[in-house]
Amino acid sequence: MIYARPDLTRQQIRIHAAHQFVEGDVLHWWHTEPMEQGLRTRFSDDLLWLPYITAFYVNATGDRSVLDEVEPFLTARLLEEGEDEVYLKPELSGASADIYEHCCRALDRSLTQGAHGLPLMGTGDWNDGMNRVGREGRGESVWMGFFLSRIIKDFLPICEQRGDHARVTIYRAYHDHLDYALNADGWDGAWYRRAFYDNGAVIGSKDSDECQIDALAQAWAVISGAAPEERANQALDAMEQRLVSKQDGLIRLLTPAFVDTPNDPGYIKGYVAGVRENGGQYTHAACWAVRAMAEAGRRDRAARLLEMISPVSHALDPAAVATYQVEPYVIAADVYGEAPHVGRGGWTWYTGSSGWMFRVGLESVLGFSIEDGTHIVLAPRVPDDWPEFSIRYNAPEGGCYEIMVRNPQRAAAQVVGVALNGTPLEVTAGVARIPLSRDGGTHRIDVLLG
Repeated sequence: MIYARPDLTRQQIRIHAAHQFVEGDVLHWWHTEPMEQGLRTRFSDDLLWLPYITAFYVNATGDRSVLDEVEPFLTARLLEEGEDEVYLKPELSGASADIYEHCCRALDRSLTQGAHGLPLMGTGDWNDGMNRVGREGRGESVWMGFFLSRIIKDFLPICEQRGDHARVTIYRAYHDHLDYALNADGWDGAWYRRAFYDNGAVIGSKDSDECQIDALAQAWAVISGAAPEERANQALDAMEQRLVSKQDGLIRLLTPAFVDTPNDPGYIKGYVAGVRENGGQYTHAACWAVRAMAEAGRRDRAARLLEMISPVSHALDPAAVATYQVEPYVIAADVYGEAPHVGRGGWTWYTGSSGWMFRVGLESVLGFSIEDGTHIVLAPRVPDDWPEFSIRYNAPEGGCYEIMVRNPQRAAAQVVGVALNGTPLEVTAGVARIPLSRDGGTHRIDVLLG
């Protein structure tokens, strides 16, 4: 919502901060009616989305005042040894802090390390179904390493601006060690591993019996900026070869599915092979795969893959409709990836995936973003054969920006020219930065690619 209603993004940051425990962890989910009750868990990623989104909001809007908003902490009984989760009604702890402290408390709690120097996985990370990989407290998540690396990179400037030198030192040291560990034991030789079980067995390796490669780790190796260019390209090549299926029109989350492995990854293994996270396309992660392709400069592939996973592409003729079987005008959380259900859509009207498909299309492919609330940034990553595209941006504070991007030479590697209302502006390193006006008027932006 940040482009249309940044006030809602700001509101969500405050709401979620107010559902954080004094220890820094958060409710995995909660019900607001008839009373505030929710699930306390040992998931490793839940708490980190607060600093992730807060940094994104501040960088996009320039609104640093959100960091000073004060929200309460919750309190409830701690999980007992061997207890993975509990549904409870938390209470106000009596303690409060500003949003900055809420974010830092989440980060402070997350600076864990296992035997390979990677973050502990707990009872799941982004993939809820891998809830027994690290339940004994030793399992590590490679993906969490990439996710945490990205967050620290984005959040460090905020710490520096606030003069929090102690945390700057701690976060930077942890980040540097983390990026080293990711490229040491996180690397499998041709792609990045996914995780390590409590017993040290590896997930997402060529040596694994099942789940030899996971799209999440390959995508975030690029998105995080932690992978050197050569390895990033190897990881994306492996993802293309093993997880992208043009014939089936999907990007599988992992392959092969969990079926017979003697290790217990969690309830993901209870899904039929190819369904949901267990070897199907989980669209949330498929969008991140497209984002990684775009950020790595694979402009043609990014656009083609985004088109491929669009629900519209699953309903172009009666045969496709018979296979897909769900609404073609909303996002499906998952698309099944194994016979006899290949190509069938799963859980539809799924907001996590739809939000990311919107952002990946707008930001990663069309290259539109807002910087510090003062500039529109345009850095398209579109195929060379696209002749043109347009964006109409209705600014939240009023006014409209009609953006026309043309590619007359069929060479779309970078922006080579930009004009605002007919007046040429400077282009720096192939990227256009157009100042935002607060006059409420309609403005024309013409962009030339080359």
